[in-house]
Amino acid sequence: MEARDGEASRQDAIGPDDLCPMCHLLLYAPVTTNCNHTFCSRCMSHWADVSVTSQMTIVSLSDAPTDFEPSNVEAKCPMCRTLTSAQPATNLAAEWERKYSATYLQRGADDEDEEELTTVETITVYIGNKHSIVPAAPGSGNCHDWTFFVRPSRTDIIQAVKMNLHPTFRPPSVIRQDPPYEIRRLGWGYFAINAQVILKKGWAWLSNDAYGADKRGLPLDWTLDFEGEGSMGRCRLKVKKFVAELAVEEEPTGVALHQSDDEDEWEDEEDEDEDHDTEADDDTTEAVETEADG
Repeated sequence: MEARDGEASRQDAIGPDDLCPMCHLLLYAPVTTNCNHTFCSRCMSHWADVSVTSQMTIVSLSDAPTDFEPSNVEAKCPMCRTLTSAQPATNLAAEWERKYSATYLQRGADDEDEEELTTVETITVYIGNKHSIVPAAPGSGNCHDWTFFVRPSRTDIIQAVKMNLHPTFRPPSVIRQDPPYEIRRLGWGYFAINAQVILKKGWAWLSNDAYGADKRGLPLDWTLDFEGEGSMGRCRLKVKKFVAELAVEEEPTGVALHQSDDEDEWEDEEDEDEDHDTEADDDTTEAVETEADG
């Protein structure tokens, strides 16, 4: 009891400037933003989840997925809402560890307990399309040769990518379980493609857009770009690893997956698309006319 009282008195002695404005506890492993606000690194990381996920930056087709660098991520500051990034405040961490040794030690133990159960990482995902003009067959306007792709920096945690095309394509949905996650088609008009990126068991997306009871599915949308050679966007996305669940091996499967309408789980189905280079049916050009540009 005396130990608890002593710990409480130490907590009460913490100055208001040394408390995280988000969790209201002693700042632990602090980071300071470019706008000069300081938070616990874990608090800032969780705050940035939605902001990071919602951002897509158009980049060159020559860019390749790279390892995540925390200093490259920008999010709106929780205090002033300025778009900013954060860097470790090692000098402040050392100061508070000396000033509040017992409390700082307990904060570290609490963080370690949480990390034993889950680990949060940030990956980059590229989504876009390549494009070229080809001679159209007589009586056909299909002169756009395009390849849609999803390129995650971590393919080892991806179970499948489902690509939903315009309903007039045959088949209208294509599933890829192994990289490259892409599909090539020939057509005349652009339209929006919805991709669903499904993580392996034991992983979850940290995003408001994630779906499923275990949050393993994430929808991403891309409108085909027929200007020049095409384009692509880059997203910074948070994923969470459940360490306990990863201890159980996932059974291998040789077929593609889809989400059941009645149950919140992934079921097996045959992949109807066996030919990457299959062209769209001729009636596709007529059906897409309302969505195509001119």
